[in-house]
Amino acid sequence: MKIHPTILSLLIFLATNTISFSQPTYNKQVNRKEVINVLQQFQDGYYNRDTSIIDQFLEMFTDDIVYMGVASHEFFKGKESVRKLTIWDWNNWFDIRIPIEEVDIRIVNDVAWFEVIAESGPWRDGKTYEIRMVGSLVKNNNRWLFKQLCFSYPAPLKVVE
Repeated sequence: MKIHPTILSLLIFLATNTISFSQPTYNKQVNRKEVINVLQQFQDGYYNRDTSIIDQFLEMFTDDIVYMGVASHEFFKGKESVRKLTIWDWNNWFDIRIPIEEVDIRIVNDVAWFEVIAESGPWRDGKTYEIRMVGSLVKNNNRWLFKQLCFSYPAPLKVVE
């Protein structure tokens, strides 16, 4: 049986987009607000840098979180690795500012993807630099949790020693 190319294109479009259309608008808006809330909590953690609340901070990550920082050795799997990185970051690293209102979010059922260009610094030269942040969250027991998180700098990175 031969299918007309237009019909085939329509079938492919419907098959790949049915999932995103199946979620009611209300749920999409609620889920978006919940994801933004998790991103805000992440931002607040890096802003306040209170290591006494590290356990509370880690509640926003899945047990099998994959977290990639900007340095070549910063590839972490699991909450305990993220705990060590976060404590080190809060004690030694500079600020990160996430423009929450500019975060691009896509949600399909219980999975959310996001990306945003944030700001990091000040570096040793006193300047701030753009840092990219991408990741995914999964909804587990009515809570959105980070499943993957990745930071990167646009190349070339000019760091003042």
